[in-house]
Amino acid sequence: MMQEYLEELTIKRNEKVILYHSENIDFYTQYMDKIEMRDLRQLIDQQRKKICVVAHGVNHKFPFEYINHYDFWIDIRNKNDRFKILNRASENEKDFLFLTRRPTEHRRQLREKLQVQGCLDNSLYSYVDGENTRHLPPEYEHVKFHDPKFKDEQCYYEPAIWNVLPQQYDATKYSIVAETVETNGVHCLSEKIFKPLIGGHLFVVLAGTGYLSYLRSIGFKTFNDCIDESYDNEPNIELRIKKIVETCKNLMDADHRVIQEKIQDVIQHNHKLFFDDCHLQSLNTHIMAEVKDHFGEV
Repeated sequence: MMQEYLEELTIKRNEKVILYHSENIDFYTQYMDKIEMRDLRQLIDQQRKKICVVAHGVNHKFPFEYINHYDFWIDIRNKNDRFKILNRASENEKDFLFLTRRPTEHRRQLREKLQVQGCLDNSLYSYVDGENTRHLPPEYEHVKFHDPKFKDEQCYYEPAIWNVLPQQYDATKYSIVAETVETNGVHCLSEKIFKPLIGGHLFVVLAGTGYLSYLRSIGFKTFNDCIDESYDNEPNIELRIKKIVETCKNLMDADHRVIQEKIQDVIQHNHKLFFDDCHLQSLNTHIMAEVKDHFGEV
């Protein structure tokens, strides 16, 4: 149906179309029929100056060109606009916060390797993996998830998934993030990375190669002065997972108070930038310029 409608607009009516996708386009097109995907790619290639695709995430290897947008960043910002960075001076903190839902092979590999190294022994972590599912203790969950029936039926309840829960960040030192898409060449900024940026956590990320470089390119700072972030440059995902685990193991063995003191400037910078209206406006202005350039407009 969408294919026919696009053909009607661009070929028969000779109109220009912005095809907007709210989520990471790589994630959702995995479920498209191969023929449907092939036909869409062919139409976009043929009508390149009439169809502009604007989607979430950055992937230069995708079958057709598209422009990244930051609308989800705005959504998460608006849901957490009153959140203040917490004071984590406790001597009895847990090590990592590692929250995953949808199971993938790479997430499973990361979790299992972290477990072998003992990185999750004193951590808050959860995952959904069939019968092998682990939930957080109730005191660290959203209050709605205290009801097992509600949690089972509404597992994607937005306030529990998209809001930063203070009790999770107050109890833990660092975040391990497994992004929506972990494959090479994909840079998808989701609530998974936005929450540690808001909550004031040092983070280690399983994502596509160059993900941290992409974060830096849009103004955020990472923690390469304190930890080994060379995993971000590793093209082989198996080796990247291994390096991520090594980084987490070194973090767990380090003096948290020393690291926390060293990263304060980075944490404060990221939190401030995330809520900076002028910065987001400049990014969105750049997107509009890209759209006009795509259509050949001055």
